[in-house]
Parts: sequence; structure tokens; C-alpha cells
Amino acid sequence: MGESSAVGGAVPRVSRGIEVYGGSDGAVSWSGVELTTNVMRELAAGPWAERVGDLEATREFLTGLRSLAATDMETEFISTLLEAEPEPLPWQVGEALAEVLLEHWHGALWVWDGARDRRTRKASLPGADLVGLCVADGSARLLFGEVKSSSQEDCPPSVMVGSKGMIEQLKRLSCKDDHLTLMKWLNFRCRTPEHKAAYRTAVNRWVKSQGKDIQLVGCLVRDTTPQEKDLGDRAAHLAKTVVEPMHALLTAWYLPVAMTTWPQHVGVRDLG
Repeated sequence: MGESSAVGGAVPRVSRGIEVYGGSDGAVSWSGVELTTNVMRELAAGPWAERVGDLEATREFLTGLRSLAATDMETEFISTLLEAEPEPLPWQVGEALAEVLLEHWHGALWVWDGARDRRTRKASLPGADLVGLCVADGSARLLFGEVKSSSQEDCPPSVMVGSKGMIEQLKRLSCKDDHLTLMKWLNFRCRTPEHKAAYRTAVNRWVKSQGKDIQLVGCLVRDTTPQEKDLGDRAAHLAKTVVEPMHALLTAWYLPVAMTTWPQHVGVRDLG
């Protein structure tokens, strides 16, 4: 996945972390990156919280809601509800971080914030965690992926293995069974001319390759010491399934703050 984006103009870049390991096996590449205190500071200054809380849309919603409060009692009622809103869970914060870093470092384009589709406050939506476009070199491909967060000391952590682990999920995404459902979801959320054009380009590549020319992404978000065993063996296993023109990126990001504190670190409570 390249860094350049041909859609929507330049995206402000978050400084890169320190790559501590990496490699490739056929159409599968992997890397482990430590996020420095400077990177964490840049993330906390805006893009991470924006993604976790979908802040622009949330502020617009709250402005409309508050405008309907005509009495002090109604205003207090709304304020009480807002204060009772739960803090985002660590896994939700991890998914938001993955979206931000894929956008800033790997040319991912998100046409819609998936958090808007939740029907309950703590639910994890079914289907792929990541559905978007990979834009690079003047073209675009469909991007499907999974995100796992773990503070488990085992390498690889349990979220990477087994029938419900990341690698098996990515293998299922490599099959065409769910592609039409994901593409339909994406199609109806492309609202700008730029997004629609990128979508058409990506789907054209998918059709011409009979469903093979897509970008898979697996993101592991950790608060542990970097270990190549988190990804290396898993990547080799995935490489048996993912072959050209399909590509897969496995990336692990190692944060210098404990997973339990991620919601406090990102800070999404001030909604204006």
C-alpha cells in the first residue's frame, strides 16, 4: 500500500513511528511499528479523537438536539443523558487508531465512519472491521480488513489464531463470498464525486480480475514489547492463500501507553 492519495487532496500526515521489524512473503507484507511519544501527541491532538467520536457529525447532531430544548428542564435532561454516555471501549479506540494510521501512512480512503451504523452503544458490528478504498499511484482498489487489539503477553496473541482469529478472518475476506455485500455497503456511502470515481475504479479492477485485485489489511494494536513473532509466522500462513493480484498488509502498532488507558488518552468527551 502506498502513501500517496489521489483522492480528496493532501491529507495532513501523522509523523511515522519506528519500524522495528518487517518482511514480505509473496503478496503478503508485514511490519511492526513502535509509536513514539511524538506520534502519540500528534494523534491525541486531533485525528484519533475525531475518528473515535466521529466528532464533526456528533457536534452537528448535538447542536440540533440542544436547539430543541426550550426550557431549563429540557436542557438539563439532555445534559444528563450526555454525561451518562459511556466512554469508548479500548477495542473501539484501537479500531479508530487503525483507520487513522492506515489513512495517514498507507493511502487508505474511508468514505464513511462505520461507527454511525451502530444500533447500540457497545456493539461490535458484524462483518469486516475495515471497508474502504486503497488509493495510490493514481488508481484505487477495494480495501477490506480486520483490527485486533490485545495486551496479552503471548506472541502471537490469541486474537491472531484460531477460527475467529485475524488470519482466518482475512482468508475468508480473500474469498468472493462477501465481496458483493461489502461493495454494496460502500457504494451507497460514496457521496462525493471523488469518492464515486475512486469506487468505480476499484470495482472495475475487481471485475476485470474476477474478484482478486483487492487490498487486505490486518491491524494488530498492542501495548506490549514489539515481537516479530506477533506477525511473522501468521504472515507466512496467510501467504498460502493471498496471491497476486491480491495483496495483504499485516501491521502491528505498539503503543507506549496501557491498553486500559487508551480511551482516556485519546479524549473524546469534549463535544462542544
